[in-house]
Amino acid sequence: MIERVRRAEGERYDGRPEAERLLLVARRVEDGRFLFARWADWPHPALISTLPPGAAEGFDAGLETLLRGRFGVRPAGSVRRSGRRLPVRMAHPAGGGEALGWLRPVAVEVAGEPRPAGPIEAVDALTLEEGLAALTTDVERAGFRLGASLFNDGPFN
Repeated sequence: MIERVRRAEGERYDGRPEAERLLLVARRVEDGRFLFARWADWPHPALISTLPPGAAEGFDAGLETLLRGRFGVRPAGSVRRSGRRLPVRMAHPAGGGEALGWLRPVAVEVAGEPRPAGPIEAVDALTLEEGLAALTTDVERAGFRLGASLFNDGPFN
């Protein structure tokens, strides 16, 4: 007899947690523009991805720290998580090596004048159309669309 074992969401076949990063879609309340990072060694605007915040820090507090520390802005609303994830190749955070991982778009409205910090050289504030045109990969564009759709007045609703 074959016994069928079901995995919980977020668990790999070998019992280790799946590699998942959050893809941050931040929209300014002042003008509705989306924030994109620019690094010194990459000439194109990009979205920031990050490991999910730890349980001790809390989800919203962890993302607030990231927003303040990289873009110099503060959350102006609650964080919205997409129910969909995008498959990507990435390094596994718990065991090393390349593995199938997931990007989960999260969206948050932010307030304040962006100021780049840390490894970010500049912050671009772009419209939806400008952002879609500036992103260089299909995965980023798909994640950006999913994140933008999380806003109640988003263009994809």
